[in-house]
Amino acid sequence: MKVCIIGTGRMGRRHIDAARGLGFEVAGIFDPSVEAMNLAVKDHGVEPERCYHSIESMLQKCRPEGLVVSSTAPGHASQVIAASNAGVKYILCEKPMALSLKECDEMIGTCKTNGTILGINHQMRFMEQYTAVKEMAQSEAFGGLHSVTVASSNFGLAMNASHYFEMFRFMADEEIATINFWSDSEKVPNPRGPQYEDRSGQIRAVTKSGVRLYIELGGDQGHGVQVIYGCRYGQIFVDELAGHVRAIARKAEFRDMPTTRYGMPADEIVKTISPVDVITSSQDVWRSMLANKNYPNGECGRHALLALVAANISGENGGKPVQLQSSEVPLERIFPWA
Repeated sequence: MKVCIIGTGRMGRRHIDAARGLGFEVAGIFDPSVEAMNLAVKDHGVEPERCYHSIESMLQKCRPEGLVVSSTAPGHASQVIAASNAGVKYILCEKPMALSLKECDEMIGTCKTNGTILGINHQMRFMEQYTAVKEMAQSEAFGGLHSVTVASSNFGLAMNASHYFEMFRFMADEEIATINFWSDSEKVPNPRGPQYEDRSGQIRAVTKSGVRLYIELGGDQGHGVQVIYGCRYGQIFVDELAGHVRAIARKAEFRDMPTTRYGMPADEIVKTISPVDVITSSQDVWRSMLANKNYPNGECGRHALLALVAANISGENGGKPVQLQSSEVPLERIFPWA
């Protein structure tokens, strides 16, 4: 398949490797930064003649079947819409999906009208650190998932927490209903430029059935991502960057005892799973899009953005709980995310 890539920053160059690993032809690349395109030429073997100086000329001359939108968020909506209107069949867009919920709706609507397959690169459903843990949490031994606690470094609400909103939706098999966000006073520095703003702080999100997500992304921390999955009969601890897993669950004969008896004898599991691999997981998203089955689509991306917008509104109001499906959540407001 012939694909083009918009945005050749760090993630965009990984998309070049992912596309080639799938046997795609990288027919063209575009980035407003000549330096970024030169790195793609130098380090990833992109032929200079495949570098374009406008998206329009690249789409017109290459006529790609597939497109990766790996630019910063301000360009996502216009680029996806232009590509869909130009006849591109498959579009994989990075997160956050857009700058507003209205833009999300316009992207989804245009792609639906044109028959374009729109995927958002939320890869969690293909990562072993989530698929293996979900299977474990849903097993009889652990009794189902009731909470997820993420203790992380200062990675930003939009930059990384938005990934965890989709992870939580996947793990809980349920969308977020209510969210609280207690925002730190400082803004998160963004490597893409000072024009972009993001927030650190603490998050509590709850589904309609009561499954909870807690995220510590305080601006005064700077290393590691640890996740604890709280289940009916035990806990699963994952060091996401190292791929280490430790799980404990009550022995079967003690499962019917009250949960207040939390010190009962337990079975322990210690194992290693694959650490984060964004290239392989992005390839998995492509495979699912081509099969038109089980891929993170525009609606998944919109839900993550809906949670992101609601969290920002909560943070602006001292951590007040915000219902995602309410008039408190603005559809048209533009946020300065990268």
